Amino acid sequence: MKAKKLLALFLAAAMTFAMVGCGGNDAETDAPSDTNQTDDVAPTEAPTEAPTETPSDDVVPASTEASIDFEDGACGFAYCDTKIAGGTGPAELSVVDYNGSKALQVVPGGKFPCVAMPVDQLLGDKAGDVATVDVTIGVVSADGNFYAVSGNLYSMISGGKNAQAWSVYLDTANPKTVTYTVPDGASFADGDVFAISMEVDNGRSETGSQSTLYIDNITFKDAAGNVLAADTSVVVEVAAAAADPNLLVLKDVVEIDGFAASAGGWAQAGIDLTEEQKALFVPGSVIEIDYSGTTPVWLVAICGEEQVNPMGGWLRGVDQNTFIPNAYVGDGKIQYRYEDLVEFFGEDYGQYLNTLQCEAANDWEVFGMRVGTDSGLVTVGGTEIEGFAASAGGWAQAGIDLTEEQKALFVPGSVIEIEYSGDTPVWLVAICNEENPNPMGGWLRGVNQETFEVDGAVGDGVVQYTYEQLVPYFGEDFGQYLDTLQCEAQNDWEVYSVRVGKPIVPAKNATEIEGFAASAGGWAQAGIDLTEEQKALFVPGCVINIEYSGDTPVWLVAICGDEQVNPMGGWLRGVNQETFEVDGAVGDGMVQYTYEQLVPYFGEDFGQYLNTLQCEAANDWEVYSMSVGMQ
Repeated sequence: MKAKKLLALFLAAAMTFAMVGCGGNDAETDAPSDTNQTDDVAPTEAPTEAPTETPSDDVVPASTEASIDFEDGACGFAYCDTKIAGGTGPAELSVVDYNGSKALQVVPGGKFPCVAMPVDQLLGDKAGDVATVDVTIGVVSADGNFYAVSGNLYSMISGGKNAQAWSVYLDTANPKTVTYTVPDGASFADGDVFAISMEVDNGRSETGSQSTLYIDNITFKDAAGNVLAADTSVVVEVAAAAADPNLLVLKDVVEIDGFAASAGGWAQAGIDLTEEQKALFVPGSVIEIDYSGTTPVWLVAICGEEQVNPMGGWLRGVDQNTFIPNAYVGDGKIQYRYEDLVEFFGEDYGQYLNTLQCEAANDWEVFGMRVGTDSGLVTVGGTEIEGFAASAGGWAQAGIDLTEEQKALFVPGSVIEIEYSGDTPVWLVAICNEENPNPMGGWLRGVNQETFEVDGAVGDGVVQYTYEQLVPYFGEDFGQYLDTLQCEAQNDWEVYSVRVGKPIVPAKNATEIEGFAASAGGWAQAGIDLTEEQKALFVPGCVINIEYSGDTPVWLVAICGDEQVNPMGGWLRGVNQETFEVDGAVGDGMVQYTYEQLVPYFGEDFGQYLNTLQCEAANDWEVYSMSVGMQ
């Protein structure tokens, strides 16, 4: 039954693996070696070789060039990792003809790619023998011209990360063979991976489109230089990606059939809508678009002549001064609320639509469009209630006694997420303690007992309740009264987990704070000086998203300027300095702060006082990126 825990609503686009064929080219050397023998050197007889044992199956014969040359077409062992190199994203992986043989083609999906592979699964008990890894890397830009690229070769050994830089910076050395050397005292073991990231792409800067990476001839060698054989039949099962926290989770989704189009920058393309499709664009609806491009796409409405739109006949759904969409932007997706388009298209614009197109500031391609409504489901950062797995028949309750730490999680602003299976949604039942009696009663059902319709947001295999939705049933400050927490439903049900935490809020118009990549040890700070444009992003209603790695969440440290004196002080920690528990929402590799959560620490209108913004944590930390958007 545990397999039912997979939440269909949280299954956003998983990494794509197209398995066709790919292969190898001879490794280059940076400088040619002189193989001519001079007349001053006397010829010598060939030495007699000592007999050697027959090589084991784990060592590649001398005639084989690489552990993995992709000639067999396999690439199921490779996958895109988004955490080893921060800020990286999904890419399409396939094996294709390249440079006279087969190679792994890596087509980025919007962010830079990081291709990882499990060394332990590929090499078995020989993984610990790896001393060096040779990799041939090539690049092809969107316009066919050569532009330099660079990145890192990573090892993740026993949880520790080691990075060694690579680059392809000359057209005459494209592709180029680079070497990773395993650090002294380290060795690959169970669960360890090797990864290749691209983190600088000059072609993207020049053309506006991402370059395609090619990886070939991956050669694992031991300390004696022997090439170790790899089992390329290994297939890594990559879990479906969780819902993008920058996007709304939709329900009642209808696909706009036939909407696939592409064009150059500032050019439009789309389709004529049917009457059924026009009727989807109503208040409360959300339009979601799958696209690729270096800048987000926006909508262009061409209105009919019979029903004349008072706003005009050709309308751009974007601010024509900034060309920044008033939308939620995720990896390869963008979402527009109906209400956010009214200022551009007018009230009740659905009735006026005739043709709907897309446009962007750079070359773009749209793969699909759909219209749905906001389900109300959010990404919940926080803590899982240990031990909460229960099942029962209809109208029966089951659950657990809560610890003091678990009771303390139920606070205003929190969200309770329940993963379950059953024909009807589960609700919560609170059994309150006798020493601290709840004024609402001792046994409380968290559901309307006339309709038994839950007030929470319901998805496929998940239901979420906000703290505030439960107050009418459990009372104010109900966390302090809880003793036992149970679930119940109208039909047979099973609960797999319960999580409580702050919601990660989708952010519109998110702007990345350029240059914010930093790392430091525990209790140490690092960051950047902000520009005036960056300071102006920190306004009421904004949310700050931070991508990071570390054992404990990062928080913000504000260093304020001397000209504009912050009444709160010049050096301010954005965290409770007694508990050092962050007030933000903590997700997988992400922490989010709302402007309002930071006001108690930084003061009202703190954006105007900022000079330097830093991060800090209780343990070693690394921040890959920071962005600021609006709720």
